[in-house]
Amino acid sequence: MVDQVFALMGWIVAFGVVIGGVIADIARFVERDSIQYDMTFLWKHRYTLEELELVRGK
Repeated sequence: MVDQVFALMGWIVAFGVVIGGVIADIARFVERDSIQYDMTFLWKHRYTLEELELVRGK
């Protein structure tokens, strides 16, 4: 009985590691892809600080 419990816990941990790795890979891909898109957008649309409303003290 105890060996079955440990076997089940091992499967749960292994499944969690696999799912966690997949989620981490997806998050890494989305982060890298969105940063590249943002840089492309900013390079094509060169706004001034005033246009972006980032100027202080107005």
